[in-house]
This record gives sequence, C-alpha cells and structure tokens, in this order.
Amino acid sequence: MTAGSSLRALARLAWREAARHPGRSLLVASALALPTAMLASATVVLRYGDLAASGSFGMSNLFMLVFLPIVAVAALTAAAALGVGARRQLRELGLLAAAGGGGRHLGGLVLLQGFGVGLVGGLAGIPLGLAVTWATLPLSRSWLSPVRDETGALLVPRFSVVGRDMAWTAAFAVVLALLTALRPAITAARVPVAMALAGRRPGRRLRPRLVAIGLAVAVTGLTLQVAANVLAARGVVLPVQLELLAFGSFRSIPSPLVVTLAGMALCTPALVALCGRLVPARPAALRLAARDAARNPGRTGPAVTAVAAGLGMLVVLAGLASLPDTRSSGLLVPGEAGYLVQPPAPGFPPALRVLLAIFTVLTVAVVLTVNALGRAEARDDLAVLELLGASPRTHRALAAASAWLLTELGALVGALAGLSPVLVERLNRWQWAPFPMDVPWATLALVVLAVPAVAAGAAALAASRPVHYPTGRRPA
Repeated sequence: MTAGSSLRALARLAWREAARHPGRSLLVASALALPTAMLASATVVLRYGDLAASGSFGMSNLFMLVFLPIVAVAALTAAAALGVGARRQLRELGLLAAAGGGGRHLGGLVLLQGFGVGLVGGLAGIPLGLAVTWATLPLSRSWLSPVRDETGALLVPRFSVVGRDMAWTAAFAVVLALLTALRPAITAARVPVAMALAGRRPGRRLRPRLVAIGLAVAVTGLTLQVAANVLAARGVVLPVQLELLAFGSFRSIPSPLVVTLAGMALCTPALVALCGRLVPARPAALRLAARDAARNPGRTGPAVTAVAAGLGMLVVLAGLASLPDTRSSGLLVPGEAGYLVQPPAPGFPPALRVLLAIFTVLTVAVVLTVNALGRAEARDDLAVLELLGASPRTHRALAAASAWLLTELGALVGALAGLSPVLVERLNRWQWAPFPMDVPWATLALVVLAVPAVAAGAAALAASRPVHYPTGRRPA
C-alpha cells in the first residue's frame, strides 16, 4: 500500500469515527470555533486607524488578556474530548494494529480525526465572528478613541474585512487544531496492541521529571517578572519584540505571567494524583471523585489547567483594576498646582463584573463538559454503582464532588499564578508607586469559594442516572 492510499484510508476511517460520535465532534468543533471567531472579530475592530495614537492600544492588550485564556480553555477542553474518544476506541485501534498497522497509523488516525473536526470548527468560527462583528459594530465604535487623519478629518470606523488578516486567522485555526489533536495522537500511537485489543488502557505513572520541568518553568516566569519590574523602574526601554515575547509588563501582553502559568500547568497531573491520595475518606463522594481524577489524568489534568487559565487571568485583571495608569487622561485631574493623579476608584469595577460572569460561565461549561466525558468514559463503573443500589442522589453527589474538586484545584492554581504580579511588585524594592497594585480580595473570594460552589451545583442539577450496560461488556 502506497503512502497516498494509506493516508486516504486513514482519512476515511477518521471521518467515519467522527460521524459515529456527533456529540463529541460537535464539542471539539464548537470549542475551537470560539477563539477563532474572537480573533476574526478583533482583526476588524482593532486594526482600524492608528491604534497607538488613538489610545486604543490598551484595548488590544485587554483583548489579549482575555483571548489567551480562552484559547487555552478551548484547546484543553477539545484535547480532553479527543483523549476520551481515543480511549473509547481502543478496540478499533487494536484491530487496526492487528491488521498490520503500526504506531504511526494509530496516531495518524487519531490525529486526522481531531485535526479534521477541529479545523472545520475553527474555520466555521471565521464567518461567525465576522457576522457578530457586523451586527455589533455600532457598539464597538464607542470603544475606540476618535482618530483624525492628516487633514484633521474625523475617521469613523467601518466594517472592513482584509484578506490578509483572514489568511492569518485561518492559519491560526490550522495550528490550533493541529496542536489540540497532537497529544491524543501521540498517546494512541504508544498503546500496546494486546492492551488495545483487550480494551484496557495502560497505566500512567507519575513522572517526577515533568514536575521538575514545570517548577523550573514557573520559576523562570517569576524571574522574568522581577526583571521586567526592575527594568521598568529604571526607565530602560526595550525593543517591542523583546518586551512582548519575554518581559512584557503590567499594561501589555503578560508574557512572564503566561510562562509562570504554563509551568504550573505542567504540575497539574501531579497535583491531581496527590489529591487522590490525600483526600479524606469522608465524604465518600469526594473520595470517589478524587480517585477517578487521579486514575484519569489525561482528562482531569487539562480540565484543571483550563480552569486555572481562565480564573488566573481574572485575578490578574482584578489586580490591574487597582493599579492606576497615569498615562491615561481619565486619571489626571486639574488641581491648584497643575495636574494631580486621581486615586483608583474603590469597589468592584463594572467591567470586572462582566468578565467574572463570562469566566464563571466558561468555567462551569468546561467542568460540566469534562464531567459528561468522565461519566461517558466510566459507564461501567456507574453501572456497577447502580447494581449496588446507588440512588439518584448518590449520582448527583458524585457529579457535584467531581465538579467541585476540578474547579477548586484550578481556582487555587490560577489564583497563585494570578497573584504573582502582586507578589513580585511587593517584593521589588526598586519600584515605588503612589498607588501600588492591591491584592484583589473580593475577586479571590469569588474565584476560590463561589465559582467552585456554582460549578458543583450546576453539575448536580445536570447529573442523571447512568445508562445501563452489562457489567461484563465494555462499551466501545
């Protein structure tokens, strides 16, 4: 069989498998359509006029602060769904291996399946984002400061689509779909044939090397944050490429913070495994949820990381809300001796309330999705509980405990990463500001306490009795 015919055969098998499970395929496609739609919308709204001169550069930075965690949440949720799908089709992979397929064929099948579905969803997000932008353009015009041309005429933003921008957006969708399907494909390629034919998943051992790498990456991010503060306090002007890629700042793309969060994300599988050992015996639902999470790090690890990415950036935005920007005209008020710096307004900013609502809904959606994937993957275990007399209340308690555990772990990791700019600024002796960044206690309480409770309640309401399967037969 030639390489071309082999690829076509794998593509047909991947398409059939995706069509057999439309719910999971729709989940992957919808998850990747969201960030692509946001990027397509931003290319229309934020590119108009001279953004730096108009004062809209801060709006583009705010977009990146929201866009980056949404990309992480979407990619990790889709990767978890693809990983569950790959484990559910172990027998098909084993039959393919028994028929002469190698590891590259098994991995290629999963890669083509995830890449194809994700690419369809990502490309579908482009017209969706453009349609929403066209419908909401009168509102988005008010976000941008007025821009005047060289003759002094006022430029009014209008709906304009540039082909080059859409080409970059399509390239982003391709890369995102490929990266999302890469890890499940590598895992599927390494499954032994005998285990695949028996429908048994290979055990996953805790890798101390991964934890060490994660801690090293997190420390590197903290070091970059300290260096960025020192350079900013001394008035050192860096090239914009170096600032955005390595150092960043509190008012630009938070590159060091992303590095810190990525390092902590590498430690999440170990954190989930540790919870499986340390959770007390009571309540029983929490103990069962912790053991299930520890047994399936490929599903729960991405979920914890996705929650940490979203809620961590929310903590960062809350800290930024307490830090005044003296370069903004809204913070300079006239006084007897010229212009004075206006202190930050107390309370919970309305924009932060909107972002809290968005990230709470996003977190609950991720946790409910992962819970549904987990219940589908553990149908045999749930059927055993059903035969032992488990009531619907027990199933709801188990779903609520699983949702609370995943959300609480993600909230703690995200809060630690989100507080790193505050801690770095407090420890930095070279920088002094009249109104330093404060610890966002209200946001921390909402993130660590309220959001996990909301996720647990939503999971309990969404839980239902499992589908009955014979205990001696494992569903494909």
